[in-house]
Amino acid sequence: MHYAKQSLAVFCALAVIILSNTQPIASGSTQEELYKATKIKAYNEIRKAANEGDAGKLSLNYEVSKSFPIDLGKLYKEQARYTSKLVATFLPEKEIVNIYLYTEKDAAKISKHPMLSRDSDSFQPWFKEWERGDSREHNLGLAARYWLDTDGWQGHAGVLVHSGATTKSLRRYAIQVLPHEYFHVVQDFYLNKSRNSNFWDSYDEYAKFSPPTFREGSANTISFALASKNKTEYLSLYRYFIGEKKAQREVKFFREVGNQKAVIKTLKLLENNNNRQDVQEASYAIGQLLYEWVISEYGFEGYRRIVENQFKVSNFSENIRFSLGISIQDLHKRASPHIVSGFRYGY
Repeated sequence: MHYAKQSLAVFCALAVIILSNTQPIASGSTQEELYKATKIKAYNEIRKAANEGDAGKLSLNYEVSKSFPIDLGKLYKEQARYTSKLVATFLPEKEIVNIYLYTEKDAAKISKHPMLSRDSDSFQPWFKEWERGDSREHNLGLAARYWLDTDGWQGHAGVLVHSGATTKSLRRYAIQVLPHEYFHVVQDFYLNKSRNSNFWDSYDEYAKFSPPTFREGSANTISFALASKNKTEYLSLYRYFIGEKKAQREVKFFREVGNQKAVIKTLKLLENNNNRQDVQEASYAIGQLLYEWVISEYGFEGYRRIVENQFKVSNFSENIRFSLGISIQDLHKRASPHIVSGFRYGY
């Protein structure tokens, strides 16, 4: 394995840039005001980066089922175009991204699809629930990868919904699923293409570079901002989401973030016990708050460095030091008040 190296002089220069760009929010603010200001600053950073992008750098190929709801199809196409603006800022060359919009009526087609069939077994329980009339308020990620196949490297992102769903029947959190899955294309670009391979020896090997707090959590940070048309909607969407997480009693981590010490312990557990279902589930919400803080504190360019440096170092801890100039322990400590506030104030 070859790791890119950076001279001490360059690293020190990067640290100076990082520190000069860190803008502390005025002292005297209450913790709730500080929390809200951090969220809004992160939202503004993400939207600004997206608005500066050129979606024309990407060629979008749509596969849309005849049974896909018309209003949702319109929404997801709009989201794909806007997400493309941000994605384009990460990609040095023109890329092809395939967008898939399917329903349960396409089960047979999905099972034979050269890309979608890879995950088709995981959709079967949902299809059965939808057939019974249950869980139709949910939509699912259908594809999320940057992949090398016979047509070369291409991005793949998509959403699966019940054929009778509407923008009003889906839970509010569902609005961000397509941007979330689409952003995984960017994360995989800097991992898979750097290695010139889609495949990893094990999940643990993959997570060494991209733990779920980063992959899923920061994809949530990005997707919530891209799916929300304004700051009020952004705060409201997260309030809905965190309320849902608090109600998930089966995920103990959501009950263990009541103070900074507990958050630091939880983050360490999440980033070192990756291949567990409860860790995966907790990583979305807790990781989202972590990288919301990063973007607010270091700007979107600070976050961009973490994405682009994923495979330039030997593990994720080194990436944080390489990209932000601090240890991962310092990151957890400094971000912990924001995560505590996220579960305390709920927006």
